Amino acid sequence: MSGTKATVDAMTELGFTEYEAKTYLALLRDNPATGYQISKDAGIPRSMVYEALGRLTNRGAIMSLPMGDTTKYAPVPVAALLDSLRHKYEDALDAAHDLLSEAESQAPLEQVWNLVGHDSIIARARDMIDTSEKEVLASLDDETLVELFHNLEGAWQRGVSSRLILSGVAEVGFGQVIRHPIEESELQQTTQSLVLVSDNAQVLIGGTGTSDNCIWTGNKHVVFIARQFIWQEIFTQKAMKHLGKEILSILAEEERNAILGQ
Repeated sequence: MSGTKATVDAMTELGFTEYEAKTYLALLRDNPATGYQISKDAGIPRSMVYEALGRLTNRGAIMSLPMGDTTKYAPVPVAALLDSLRHKYEDALDAAHDLLSEAESQAPLEQVWNLVGHDSIIARARDMIDTSEKEVLASLDDETLVELFHNLEGAWQRGVSSRLILSGVAEVGFGQVIRHPIEESELQQTTQSLVLVSDNAQVLIGGTGTSDNCIWTGNKHVVFIARQFIWQEIFTQKAMKHLGKEILSILAEEERNAILGQ
């Protein structure tokens, strides 16, 4: 792709027509210039170049310089033009965000929604963490931790309580961290699983590996079960760490097997 075509294509992506882009580019190379000169330099029919010049003037991309019986044109500097466009699009995006948010129909949280695909799962997890106000509880593997690390750290810095059960070896420098023994995670087939509870209001449960399938809900009963699971796992691992596996001897064989995932 030639430099000129690439530049024209880049400007059309910003909302300029092809003739407007060619006109502005011709002026960057040679200015000030008359419409006749621009038409020749840009390879645009004279009837069309004046339309392009008028639209570019209205958009603040060029300046007109009356000189006797003729008018010459010069481009607004590239940095100034791009800065103006940036502010314009940022304002438009902000306005669209506000208007669309008002119109958006929120998914009923009481229902259980199925999320398929790694990107949609991670996006939902990030949203849950970023909008949390009081508490985040999570059980996750190293790969998922890396993807959610900055969101979790940001929540912690906002004053959100953070309690994490990690099945891997990644380091975390904030919140309460409980290590789930890797051999137990492999035995229980939880090395690529995710349980995330935010503010005792939403839960995301499922797999982040080959299955990439999760459920998301605000159903209070499912949230309660998931939250209890994480708290009981925290208690179990802390008890095992301080008292050793001998503590399991007080349990029946069936109960021990349930805890160890056997």
